[in-house]
Amino acid sequence: MKKQKLYQYIKYIIINILIAAIISILMVRYVVSAYKIEGNSMNPVLLDQERILISKLAVKKEDIKRFDIVVFRKPGEPGKSVIKRIIGLPEEIIEIRDGIVYIDSEKLDQSFLKHEKNTGSRDVGPLLIRKEHYFLMGDNRMVSRDSRDFGEIPLNYFYGKTLFRYWPLSRFGKIE
Repeated sequence: MKKQKLYQYIKYIIINILIAAIISILMVRYVVSAYKIEGNSMNPVLLDQERILISKLAVKKEDIKRFDIVVFRKPGEPGKSVIKRIIGLPEEIIEIRDGIVYIDSEKLDQSFLKHEKNTGSRDVGPLLIRKEHYFLMGDNRMVSRDSRDFGEIPLNYFYGKTLFRYWPLSRFGKIE
């Protein structure tokens, strides 16, 4: 009788561990995932080696807005991921002159940029952004390799939208 109870108890534990593992795998695969920042292209908002959580559910067309920070597969290097801020939306005309971004001929307010000198000097356009494509840029424009280099990014390359930073603890919280 004791052996049967022990067997039932072990079976119960194994089943619960398997269920928890399956749920965890599905969560990481389809809902939320950890992401490590590598490089300085998003300074000062995101710093090198910080850890963040990204939502994989929030990358549908209706959930994407200008200035969202997204993670996407790098064009030409599908095994590599990149994190940037959405600047231009589908069917807008973007132009960058002397580091100033214009959307449909209107200067874009980018108050999130901490330094005016941080705009970079690579001019673009005017360029009509194709349907279901986005123009993305890093916040640290002087060092960022972004849509100015590799062009617009199709929506189906996106796989996560930033939620919050969990490491280091001193910067724990929502990402603006």
